[in-house]
Amino acid sequence: MTKKIMTLLFASLAAAAVIAAESKTDVALDTDNNGTLSQEEAKAIPGLSEQWDALDTNKDGQLDPAEFAKFEVVTTTPAN
Repeated sequence: MTKKIMTLLFASLAAAAVIAAESKTDVALDTDNNGTLSQEEAKAIPGLSEQWDALDTNKDGQLDPAEFAKFEVVTTTPAN
Protein backbone atom coordinates (compact mmCIF):
# COMPACT_ATOMS: atom_id res chain seq x y z
CA MET A 1 0.00 0.00 0.00
CA THR A 2 2.76 2.43 0.92
CA LYS A 3 4.54 1.67 -2.36
CA LYS A 4 1.38 2.56 -4.33
CA ILE A 5 0.95 5.80 -2.40
CA MET A 6 4.56 6.77 -3.00
CA THR A 7 4.24 5.95 -6.70
CA LEU A 8 1.10 8.08 -7.00
CA LEU A 9 2.76 10.90 -5.09
CA PHE A 10 5.78 10.75 -7.37
CA ALA A 11 3.58 10.73 -10.46
CA SER A 12 1.65 13.76 -9.23
CA LEU A 13 4.83 15.64 -8.43
CA ALA A 14 6.33 14.78 -11.81
CA ALA A 15 3.25 16.04 -13.66
CA ALA A 16 3.31 19.23 -11.59
CA ALA A 17 7.00 19.63 -12.38
CA VAL A 18 6.29 19.38 -16.12
CA ILE A 19 3.66 22.11 -15.85
CA ALA A 20 5.89 24.27 -13.65
CA ALA A 21 8.87 23.81 -15.97
CA GLU A 22 6.77 24.90 -18.93
CA SER A 23 5.77 28.12 -17.23
CA LYS A 24 9.32 28.96 -16.07
CA THR A 25 11.32 28.22 -19.22
CA ASP A 26 11.38 29.17 -22.85
CA VAL A 27 10.58 25.57 -23.73
CA ALA A 28 6.83 25.33 -24.02
CA LEU A 29 4.94 22.11 -24.43
CA ASP A 30 2.02 23.94 -26.06
CA THR A 31 4.12 25.07 -29.01
CA ASP A 32 1.22 26.64 -30.91
CA ASN A 33 -0.02 28.43 -27.76
CA ASN A 34 -3.64 27.35 -28.22
CA GLY A 35 -4.12 26.23 -24.61
CA THR A 36 -4.19 22.51 -25.41
CA LEU A 37 -1.71 19.78 -26.30
CA SER A 38 -1.86 18.03 -29.64
CA GLN A 39 -0.59 14.49 -30.17
CA GLU A 40 2.48 15.94 -31.85
CA GLU A 41 3.20 18.18 -28.86
CA ALA A 42 2.59 15.23 -26.51
CA LYS A 43 5.56 13.37 -28.00
CA ALA A 44 7.83 15.63 -25.92
CA ILE A 45 6.54 14.04 -22.69
CA PRO A 46 7.59 10.43 -22.08
CA GLY A 47 4.59 8.17 -21.56
CA LEU A 48 1.94 10.70 -22.58
CA SER A 49 1.37 9.30 -26.07
CA GLU A 50 0.77 5.84 -24.61
CA GLN A 51 -2.02 7.22 -22.38
CA TRP A 52 -3.50 9.49 -25.06
CA ASP A 53 -6.70 7.54 -25.79
CA ALA A 54 -7.62 7.32 -22.12
CA LEU A 55 -6.81 10.99 -21.42
CA ASP A 56 -8.53 12.57 -24.45
CA THR A 57 -11.97 11.94 -22.96
CA ASN A 58 -13.88 14.18 -25.37
CA LYS A 59 -11.98 12.67 -28.35
CA ASP A 60 -11.21 16.05 -29.92
CA GLY A 61 -7.58 15.18 -30.62
CA GLN A 62 -6.33 17.67 -28.02
CA LEU A 63 -5.63 17.51 -24.30
CA ASP A 64 -7.05 20.46 -22.41
CA PRO A 65 -5.62 21.31 -18.97
CA ALA A 66 -8.20 19.18 -17.13
CA GLU A 67 -7.47 16.15 -19.32
CA PHE A 68 -3.70 16.65 -19.00
CA ALA A 69 -4.03 16.86 -15.21
CA LYS A 70 -5.07 13.18 -15.23
CA PHE A 71 -1.80 12.14 -16.88
CA GLU A 72 0.14 9.73 -14.69
CA VAL A 73 3.86 9.39 -15.03
CA VAL A 74 4.65 5.69 -15.07
CA THR A 75 7.95 4.70 -13.57
CA THR A 76 9.58 1.34 -13.44
CA THR A 77 11.38 0.16 -10.37
CA PRO A 78 14.47 -1.98 -10.63
CA ALA A 79 14.08 -5.60 -9.61
CA ASN A 80 15.65 -6.47 -6.28
